[in-house]
Amino acid sequence: MWKLRLYVPLLGFVIPTAVIGYGVVIPRSCIAGVNALSVGFASTILGAAMAYVAGIRSATQPACPASMPWHIRVARYLNRQASAPRGAVGRLLGTIWLFEHRVVNRVTLDLLELEPAHDVVEIGCGPGAALSEASRRAHAGRLIGLDVSDTILRVAAKRNRAGIASGRISLRTIDGVDLQLTPESFDRALSVHSIYFWKDPDRVLAQLCAALRPGGRLVLAFRPESPSIPNRFRDPLYRFYTPAQLTSMLERAGFCRVQEHRAAGAVQWLVASR
Repeated sequence: MWKLRLYVPLLGFVIPTAVIGYGVVIPRSCIAGVNALSVGFASTILGAAMAYVAGIRSATQPACPASMPWHIRVARYLNRQASAPRGAVGRLLGTIWLFEHRVVNRVTLDLLELEPAHDVVEIGCGPGAALSEASRRAHAGRLIGLDVSDTILRVAAKRNRAGIASGRISLRTIDGVDLQLTPESFDRALSVHSIYFWKDPDRVLAQLCAALRPGGRLVLAFRPESPSIPNRFRDPLYRFYTPAQLTSMLERAGFCRVQEHRAAGAVQWLVASR
């Protein structure tokens, strides 16, 4: 119980700051929805809270010569959240991804070349932004979003409530290995910044290939392996691949044509056809 008292000052900071920021400062900015100000404000609160919690844990745990530095603990905690979002921090990450992945999602959907009647599956659908836009482009098709996180799927469900209510969109939790997809049931598949966390990428890609109809297309958006990858991502949870490695995986999975697409920035796309 005494440890819980240590977190009371944190609530005294987070609650008034959030109320003032989201109740006064951001509304007066006259910018509606998710924007740089709201995401930056949320990131500031999260960073301060994480630093406070890390400080409390460091001060209350017995000293150990081999203990991990606090900044590595924080980085690994955030990496675990990125791989499987949960709780309030997971929901906050989902909000941040809406802002961070907006351009990547748009390019990914453009490369998919969706038609109105296409059936679409997304692996690692996150907060559901790409799925929502795909449902507008493939307005007569059926769409499924898969993710390992129940937390982030609840966020995606709110964003896609109309499509879910109409029966056009469905969301499903997966274990990260078995996708449980019916063979030749989709025209398009996509995945954005998700492949780093796949436990068995060869198996997942083989299942996606089998789930696509002849002529179907898969688009992968990812950050390729390179010396510029920040050290905070050098964690057993993350696995980065070169385009050549992923191309080999796709060909082994049964895709007959793989094309690279590179835009400005660190993200790369692979477009694979069945």
